[in-house]
Formats: sequence, C-alpha cells, structure tokens
Amino acid sequence: MKLCGKGCGSKIPDDARCCDSCKAERGISTDAVKQHTTGYDAVLDGLRKGARWQRVRDVIIKKFPMCCRCATALSEIVDHIVPALIAITQAQASGRYPYDKYAGYYLKSNLQGLCRSCHWTKTNEDKAHVGEWPDVVAKEQAQPKKVWTF
Repeated sequence: MKLCGKGCGSKIPDDARCCDSCKAERGISTDAVKQHTTGYDAVLDGLRKGARWQRVRDVIIKKFPMCCRCATALSEIVDHIVPALIAITQAQASGRYPYDKYAGYYLKSNLQGLCRSCHWTKTNEDKAHVGEWPDVVAKEQAQPKKVWTF
C-alpha cells in the first residue's frame, strides 16, 4: 500500500497511481484497464520483463550512458524511438524475420537511452504523433554490419 499520488492522503495499492475519488475528479474512468497508450499490452509487457530484453537493455544503456535528448542526465530507461507495437508490425510486414514474431521489439537501431523526464516528454509526443512512422526495418538494414576476420 502507498499514498495517493494526487496528494489526498488515501491509501491505494502499489500498482495504482491515484485513488478512485481523485480519478473521478480528473474524469478518468475507474474501471479502465491500465494500458500504455502507445501499444503496450500484456504480451509487450511480458517481452519487457524477459531475459532477452534485459540483455538488449544492458547493451543500449552502455551505448548511451547519457540521455539522448537532454545529454545532461544519466540514461535510466531504454526507449523505442518508434513505438514498440509499430516496430513489431513493421518487422512482421517486412518478412525479414519469419522465425521471430517480435523481432521489431529488439531492433537496436530503434532504441535509445533516456532519462525519466525526457522519456515522459517523448511518450506524450508519441501519443500526439500524426502521420507515418519511420521504417525501423530499413533503418536496421542500413546500420553497418560487423566484419569478422579470422
């Protein structure tokens, strides 16, 4: 249990942001399902908690130790430049990843390190986005490939 995030002092469950009365004041439905507005659902949330994502996340945090937007704070969050659901859809539509249904989620060229403040700002920008998203598969294919020498 914790206190309501809106400052009324009510006790709420740890996974809630505010109490039902504060939600009613703000016009938020109390029976609404908690879901990320840019496409996160139970499946994508499961991907985010998986071992593969943790390995990719570690690589990106090492690649971008400072926030890619403000360049003043440490990166805390690995963000999908193009939202994850759209990246997955583009990767599936390309046909380049026939054996990996969620390959678009892990494309490193579509990931960046952000501080919490910049991540919040970018998430709000993603919600307001209008038009076509950039092609993440084309961007991934344009990345230089590692040359192996033996």
